[in-house]
Amino acid sequence: MQGRLDALVVDEAGQMALANLLAIAAAASNLILLGDPNQLRQPSHGVHPPGIDRSALDHVIQDEPTMPPGFGLFLETTFRLHPSVCSFISEAFYDGKLAPDPSCAVQRLAAANGSGGVGLRYEPVPHVGNRTVSPEEVERVGQVFRALIGLPWTDRHGAVRPLRGDDILVVAPYNAQVRRLCETLPEGARVGTVDRFQGQEAPVVIYSMRGMDFLFSLNRLNVASSRAQGLVVLVCSPELLKARCRSPDQMRLASALCRLVEMAAATAPQPVVA
Repeated sequence: MQGRLDALVVDEAGQMALANLLAIAAAASNLILLGDPNQLRQPSHGVHPPGIDRSALDHVIQDEPTMPPGFGLFLETTFRLHPSVCSFISEAFYDGKLAPDPSCAVQRLAAANGSGGVGLRYEPVPHVGNRTVSPEEVERVGQVFRALIGLPWTDRHGAVRPLRGDDILVVAPYNAQVRRLCETLPEGARVGTVDRFQGQEAPVVIYSMRGMDFLFSLNRLNVASSRAQGLVVLVCSPELLKARCRSPDQMRLASALCRLVEMAAATAPQPVVA
């Protein structure tokens, strides 16, 4: 295949290892890399030397939050995120450069009895001693889920309909928590790990966030929260906000979660008249 193609397009280049890209690069005169290195990386198994997990796009952008000018194009317009959700995503993960298309502002979820609205919401659930399963978080997720069903949802084209169970993505970090949620939530609820939902979208995302490993994963928080077209609900222990960071990188990662909670408190989902 060497030299057979004028251009080679690599989709999801944020998940393709640089070594694999080099192996196929000789097939074309031009390479076009598409993807988002700020979302989930390629799955890996075992222990590898430092840097081996860097993707082709990681190599291009180095440590920059977005594509540097002169190296490529940053697609700065989202056609998914309501402005109140996009403001957090843009600030926390894309250096403030991401902006919603005007049609995204049409999307809205009506509010009733403290549920619904658009934007960010923080649901603190105190609990201790839970590792992979938190019954307390499962119960709160169920309460939030059921309260949202039936609220009027308006899509970006202006069509209005009642919110259904499959309009809500319920994201959890561990399979054990996913199984407990599946047992508790109504049949047909869309429940899974962050990895399952990458590339998908829904009017509402409920993120049951557990454990320090996931607190210090900026990409997972990005993927989970950026699935939502209108409302993000974070359910977690308030102890996660008291993380003891041991490096500047850990401080940067933990600050994204703290910023979400700050913005949720400052801009609570506003009631919208259907």
